[in-house]
Amino acid sequence: MNFGQIQGSATAWNPNSVAQMPGWVNQIVRQIYDMKQWYGLYTAGQTITPQAVSVGTATCTLGSNIVQGNNTIQGSYTGWDQTLIGRQFRLGLTCPPYTITNVDPFAQTLTLALPFGAPFPPNVTIQTGGYYIVQMYYNLGPNIKYIKQMVNFQMGFRLRLNLTQDFMNTFDAWRITTNYPIGVAPYPADPNGNYMVELWPAPWTQQVLPWNAYIQPPNLVLDTDCLPPYIRCDVVVKEAMCWALRFKPKENPGYDPQTALSLANTFHQEYLALLLDMANADENLYRTSATIAGEDLPYWTPGGATWNAQHAVSAGSGGGDFWD
Repeated sequence: MNFGQIQGSATAWNPNSVAQMPGWVNQIVRQIYDMKQWYGLYTAGQTITPQAVSVGTATCTLGSNIVQGNNTIQGSYTGWDQTLIGRQFRLGLTCPPYTITNVDPFAQTLTLALPFGAPFPPNVTIQTGGYYIVQMYYNLGPNIKYIKQMVNFQMGFRLRLNLTQDFMNTFDAWRITTNYPIGVAPYPADPNGNYMVELWPAPWTQQVLPWNAYIQPPNLVLDTDCLPPYIRCDVVVKEAMCWALRFKPKENPGYDPQTALSLANTFHQEYLALLLDMANADENLYRTSATIAGEDLPYWTPGGATWNAQHAVSAGSGGGDFWD
């Protein structure tokens, strides 16, 4: 069934519920989406990290969000351009990361999201020096609910997913560690509300990090919209029928109030049983209710000389206190 057919099947039990039914169906399916890690909401993607930029020097003015590039066009590098938008600019390690919001390729200037305010010597408001531009924060795409796993293919290990900004600001406030990401942490949403993450350490070289994630599907809007794969429409219809019968039962032209409410309760109990059946069947598509040893522990490794020779291995096979 599509969205229109689901609504039609449910409103047949109470024609007075036509106006409310689109919102009800979306409420029901969102409750279902939140119940478990449904296979139909599982998606794959990849994050490609850009090469760091540090050609020439940069001039920053205290309190200004404009950065002037000097000798930034050298050799095969054609200078600052629009591809730098969204990346992070730093002038030394005591400078916090500033997100680039605009680039003027002709004037070779950057516009930062915030006015520059890194430490300056006394009575100095303009500073020129070496800089670097990397991408620390990444938008994985629309409707990402959360990441299930991300893999560093260059180094041959999974990234740790349960890091936080609090942890990293304690462990590496300067973000001095760079190049090969070993962890990912949620970062505040961008101005459009997109889910953002920080890769740590920040990659300096072009790399690709494949990932799997669960999505939050958008609302059903058009009559032809369909539910995600393996989310059974008959289960949704069963609960929608219950909600229709509970709506103003005294005004239902087809049933007296007692019958309507009794049927609604029956349909709800049937819905709960069908929902459990659907969840059990979903486990056959992708097991999520239980894990085996090492499955959800990025720092767990099979070990052995061959494995260790082929992968990046931290001290103690897990990095000591950091991983523990």
